[in-house]
Amino acid sequence: MSTRALPIAAGSLALASMLAVGGIAKSADFYKGKTVVVQVPSGSGGTFHVYCQIVAGQIGKHIPGKPKVIIQNLPGAGGAKSASYMMNVAPKNGSYIAMVAPGVITDPLVRKHKYDARKFAWLGSVAARPFTIAMWHTAPFKTVDDLKKAQSTLGTSGVASSGFIIPAFINAALGTKMKVITGYKSGGETNFAIERGEIQGRGNFYSGFTGVRPDWIKDKKLTFVLGIGPRHPELKGVPHLRDLLPAGSVEAKMYDLIEVNFNVGQAFYAPSDTNAANLEILRTAFAAMLKDPELVKDIDKRRVEYSPQSYQQVEKQIDDAFKSAEPEVVRRLKGVMTGKKGA
Repeated sequence: MSTRALPIAAGSLALASMLAVGGIAKSADFYKGKTVVVQVPSGSGGTFHVYCQIVAGQIGKHIPGKPKVIIQNLPGAGGAKSASYMMNVAPKNGSYIAMVAPGVITDPLVRKHKYDARKFAWLGSVAARPFTIAMWHTAPFKTVDDLKKAQSTLGTSGVASSGFIIPAFINAALGTKMKVITGYKSGGETNFAIERGEIQGRGNFYSGFTGVRPDWIKDKKLTFVLGIGPRHPELKGVPHLRDLLPAGSVEAKMYDLIEVNFNVGQAFYAPSDTNAANLEILRTAFAAMLKDPELVKDIDKRRVEYSPQSYQQVEKQIDDAFKSAEPEVVRRLKGVMTGKKGA
């Protein structure tokens, strides 16, 4: 670039900066007197609802104009219904945000969905969460070997949920015989089904129990058979799925792809193509909220994990996972998830 062109370039940058600031100022006016919706990808009664309650209670004070923030539950298809709504129906003016249901991020690799998680406008994540296969204390399943010997029954919301994806993968990789019953609208409803003896256990986040049914852990009503995703000190001694898969195997590579759902964790996003200035405000507010001592206090009170990530970290993990998905690994994973071995 010539020295003669520098003043023009500098002037252009200054003008762009003023326009950006002006856009943000107008967006701040936009939120005054407005309502922001935080969509929960499940029914009430579980920790998905808890995390959304926490965010809804904290983010509003960090948004200029102090809008009212409410929760909207949209259960269905293991979280895919909410993701499809956010991609295709939700307003793109910055008035809607949602939490992703882990499992939903990579499920479009193996099933047709009306959304693409790579295109969502990510805001950040409150926590990456350890996942478990947990069985009711009266069920005859205490080890992975027990799960191989006889059929067990687990419950979850839908086929895009981690509660379905993980047991299906474990069945294929380790030879277990878990049968997953879908159709439960929330974690709370699934827990009631366990208590009624309708099912014998479930795939669930560890804090899904500490945050909603800590008495089950205290009273030893659960047997944690297997751990998945980030490791938790309280699950020391529980076998971890990664350690049971041969390094470098197709199964290990399939697990690498699945695990991004847990490493991203309870991440929040706005619809694709959300108004740029409003999105910048939401991202700034979300980042400020993650550092707010009041948020940490609320999380401690609700007994759930806190391991925050920026939107850039969330985006990178998702992009890296999709870019590294080898065709053979995706093909095999699709066969496992859909039951079509030749897929």
